This record gives sequence, C-alpha cells and structure tokens, in this order.
Amino acid sequence: MSVFKNIPFLRISVPFVSGILLSLQFPDLRLPISVGIISFCTAMIFPFLRKQTIYSKLLFLLCTDLFLFGFANKLVIESRITASDTFFANQLKTDSLCKIIAVVNDLPVEKEKNLKCELKLLQVKTDSVYKTSQGTLIAYFRKSFAGKIKTGQTIFLNTQLVTIEAPKNPGEFDYKNYMMNKQITHVCFPDSNSFAILNIESRISPVWYFGLRVKQKILTALKESELSADAYGICAALLTGYDDEIDRSVMDAFSHSGTLHVLSVSGLHTGLIYLVLSFLFDFIDRKKKKKITRFLFITICLWFFALITGFSAPVLRAVIMFNLLGFGKIFFRNDYRNHINILLASAFILLCYNPFLITDIGFILSYFALFGILFFQPVFSELWEPENRIAKSLWQNVTASFAATVSTLPFTLFYFKQFPVWFFICNLVVVPATFVILMLALLVVLKVGNIAACINSLIKFLIWFIGLFNSSGLGYIDNIDFSKTDAILLSAFIFIISLTFYKRSYRYVVYLFLLLIFWQTNALIVSWQVKQQNLLTVYHIKKESVFSVKNKIEVYLDSVSDKVFNFHIKPQMISFNYPAIIMRKFNYIHSGNKTILVLNKKNFWPEIDKKSVSTLVISNNFRLSSKDLEEFSTLKLLVADGSNNNYILRHLEELCSKFGIEFYSTKHKGAYMTGL
Repeated sequence: MSVFKNIPFLRISVPFVSGILLSLQFPDLRLPISVGIISFCTAMIFPFLRKQTIYSKLLFLLCTDLFLFGFANKLVIESRITASDTFFANQLKTDSLCKIIAVVNDLPVEKEKNLKCELKLLQVKTDSVYKTSQGTLIAYFRKSFAGKIKTGQTIFLNTQLVTIEAPKNPGEFDYKNYMMNKQITHVCFPDSNSFAILNIESRISPVWYFGLRVKQKILTALKESELSADAYGICAALLTGYDDEIDRSVMDAFSHSGTLHVLSVSGLHTGLIYLVLSFLFDFIDRKKKKKITRFLFITICLWFFALITGFSAPVLRAVIMFNLLGFGKIFFRNDYRNHINILLASAFILLCYNPFLITDIGFILSYFALFGILFFQPVFSELWEPENRIAKSLWQNVTASFAATVSTLPFTLFYFKQFPVWFFICNLVVVPATFVILMLALLVVLKVGNIAACINSLIKFLIWFIGLFNSSGLGYIDNIDFSKTDAILLSAFIFIISLTFYKRSYRYVVYLFLLLIFWQTNALIVSWQVKQQNLLTVYHIKKESVFSVKNKIEVYLDSVSDKVFNFHIKPQMISFNYPAIIMRKFNYIHSGNKTILVLNKKNFWPEIDKKSVSTLVISNNFRLSSKDLEEFSTLKLLVADGSNNNYILRHLEELCSKFGIEFYSTKHKGAYMTGL
C-alpha cells in the first residue's frame, strides 16, 4: 500500500504493536526464540540477493513482521516482573504478616483519610532469611504520618498484603486491571506499630531522586505562596502533574468543557514551550541557518523543564517526541509524513523501554492527538484561508482542536462516555490562559514579584468561564452508551474517511456507507436486546444497600448519593441505553415464577406469603434466625449484600448450609444479577 511507502515506520509499528497487545492479552503466549532468530537472519540476507522477485519481497516482509512480533513478545515477557521468581508477591504469603524492606519511590500523597505511598520493594523475609525482591507496593498510612514519611526513605514493614480486588459491580472501573498494567498487584495498611523508618542511605536512582526533590520543592514553594486552594491545585498540576488537590467539581467542569488535558503536564505544555523557545530563537537566528544550535538550545531547555516537573512520565514522553521532531526538521523534509514517521519512531522507542505504556490512556490519547494534528489539521486548514492574522491564528487553533478531537474520539467516547459540545471554543480561551498560568507559576516558584494575586484572578476567571459550559445537554453530552465494538467501528469510519480524502475515490464512499449501515444495524439490534431485558441487580457497595429493577422502559433504583451512583451504578445505567431512572424504595418483587423479598429494616417483616418466596435478599445486618428460615419452605437462594458485616455473613452462610439453601455474598462474588 502507498501509505506504507509514504509512512514506512507505520509498516514497522503494525506487527510490533500487534505483538505487544496480543502478549498482554494472552500472558502465556511464547514465541520460540529460534523463530525470531531465523526470521531475523532471513530478513538480513534479503538485501544481498542479486535477483529479487515479488515472492522474495513477500518473504522478506513476512520474516520482518514475524521478527518484530517476536521481539515485542519477548519485550513483554521480560518486562512482566509479576511473573518473576523475585517478585515479592511470589515470595510471600498474602494471608499472613509479612516482613518487608522497601523504599518510598514517589512523593507521598495526602488523601481524605490516609497517606498514600508508593513503595519499591528491596527485600522480603522468607524462611527466616531476607531475600532480594522487586516490585511495587501501595501503602496507606494514617494521615497523622504526613510529613514524617518522605521520598527516598527506607522503611521496614511488618504488615499483611491485600490483593487489589476486581470490580464488584457491572461496568465499574476496573481498578485491578488498571494497577496490573502498572505491575502493582497488592496494597497494605500498616499501623503505627507495624513499620519503622530505617536510618540508611536511599536506594532509589539518584536522577529520579533528584527529580522528586525538585518536584517537592516546587510544591512547597507553591504551598507557601499566597495562592488560593484552587490556584494551588491547578498550578501544582500544570508544573508537576500533581493533581490530587484539585477539587472534584473543578476537575469535572474542565472535563465537561473538553479542556481536562490542560491540567496535566503533557505534550500540550511541552509543545507550547517548544513554540515559545523557537519563537525566541528566531530573534537570534533570523535567517534560520543555525539549525543544530537551535536544536541543542531547545533540547536543553525542554529537558530542564522535565527536570523541574520531577521527570513526570507524560513530560518525558513529550520531550522525547519533540526532540525527535526537532531532529527530523534538520535532516528530513518538513512535511507531515516525516513528522508522522518521527512520531511513530518515538512511540517505538518508548514501547521498547516499557511495553506496558500501551495500556496507559494518557499515552494513547497524547499520540493519537498529535497524529490528528499532523494528519488532519492541514486538511481542515485548507477549508478556509483567512487573510487577517488574528483570524488566521484563531482558525489554526480551532482546526487543531478539531483534528485532535477527531483522532481521539473513539477512545474518549469509550473511556469517558461523554462529549464536550463546545470544546473548540473552550480550548481557544483555556489553552492560552493555562500557558500564561504555567509561566506565572514558574515565577511564583522562583519568588519573583507579587504574582500570586494575578494567578488567583486568572484561575477564578477560568473556573467561571468553563462553568458556563458545565451543563448536561447544553454544554456536554453525558451517559453515552459506547461499547468497544462502537469504538472499533468509529475508528474504521475515521480511517475510511481519511482514505476518501486522500485517494479522492468514490469507491471509499461506498465502503463508508456500507460500514454505516452495518454499524447502525448492529446498534439497533443491541439496543433492542437491552430494552427487552428485565433485570434485578443487587449491587455490592461497602456499608450500603442498593438495588435496582429494570423493565423495558424504566429502571427503579434506591436513593443513593451522587458519589456512589457515579462510581458504582452509573456504568450499568449507561449500558441500559438511556432508560428512565425512577428513585423508589422497594422490598418485594414478583415476576413469573420468581418471588424476591428484601429484608433491610431491623425487625420489619412485610406482610406477604413467606412460602412463595424463592429468593431472599438480606441487607443492613438484618438478624435472621433458624426459626425464621423454616417458614420459607420454597426458598432456593439467599443473597447478602455489602451492607452486612462479617459476623452476619458467617451467620447467614451457616444457616444456608444447615437448610441446604444456596448462599450468595456480593462481598465475595460481586453484584448479584438475575433476569425477571
């Protein structure tokens, strides 16, 4: 295909990325080393052949693809430390107290109720001997230890490891998988008597440690300034990527306006700094002859920016990307194809360093956004060519927003289930404003003048501005039912549209309509199947009792807080394809041959025929005795939700075992769902 000739690194990326994705999906996948060696040797012989037929070229491509696939597979295997014999969880028993020596590998984060620390394992005690270990563990200390536990300290722990649990409710965010992709599998909750700070030299990388110290000094300088709470949280996020102190409502407002990306140091901020540095260098080199000097100057400045942000991962990714783009401008033609090649080359380098990055949504969005700007923006810009310089600059910003949105749309809809309607207007104001805030925040850190008041006013204006678009329906579309199939089909749709403009062929228009017909037909079938479903769901929510009953047009749901609804219940409601949600309490359901009774109030028994009940749901530590259970002669199943304590769960399980009734605990099995 001509696209592989114009963008040859795409030819390399396809088998390489495929190898990573398949190896992550199937951990037991092992490509024999001999296959990779043979493929590599065969590919190396090809250039020396005198006569190259089409079959020899196909063999060369096949061997190259096989080698790249095998190379990716080997990278994933070598990078998966959780399968190593030296991984701490493979050396210890997670159900007993474990003696561990670890180092604080990142800045401790103050949460609402505790202090979160990322620990890098050094040694574990097994069979009365300390053995070298590796891996990362998340520890939650009491909040009173804030300020006492610091980055780089070596800590002794005598605590129990807790495996990170899979999601308990349908559609809920899979935190276990998210942490597994970071190769973190366990957490612990040490108390004041189960750990000690060791007075020994830090064992983390000096460069990483230096970066973290710089990051801590930046946060301290911002904290000690006269910045407001919102201003501190946003400035900390812009400079260091530390966004834990941004108010949830402010974060949601940025998300709904399509400008959430500005709240993390990433390719956007690095790109803006890159443009400013290029602009400043133009005053020195007006004829643009000192290309290498320009490249070295910008490279040093970008790496210095990475340093003051504490070498945050998104900034490192962006700096490498822009270094390669700058290198390409010197030695290659300055067109979008070479830029895309360089973009793919930077992704290849980073994935060779850590193949698990491909599971990071930030990694995916940053690369696809820049790809969209490089590939789609020139096409959008040609639709209108304003003569006025201000209009031209605004148009360039609008087309950049549209280009980045188009290329990332399948991912944003799938992961976030919402679409900001006025993203292009918001970005016109928010992106320049946040860049100004970023520069002013640097001055605050350097303690230059009375800048804090200016930042406070600017951030107050920003929050007011994005608040204008923070209304569901008018400002953003929420609760979009968008599945993985939809994401794949939308990606194919965008790809075919690109080919249509690139090839200028009506054949691709036909493909486009065929894809649309298939997509809409599939969506209608799935929607009809969901609408026809009648379903009872008993959710697992710690210390709370929540149920829902869905029929063909409505969902009846217990009254719950917004926090509980958004995190635990909303994902399933979205999958129901826009039902009417009615808040209502209920404790009795009869449908066909199923009669379900909910007991959730102390000593309260609804006036029903107990002999007809087939399923009993116990909530809020309802006390059920053997005598009570004898009256349910046709009872087949007893469900206990997350509002029950461990004592009640054990008691109910014993009763069920005694009477031969099936016992279902949402704490151990997740939410209970049954058709009605």
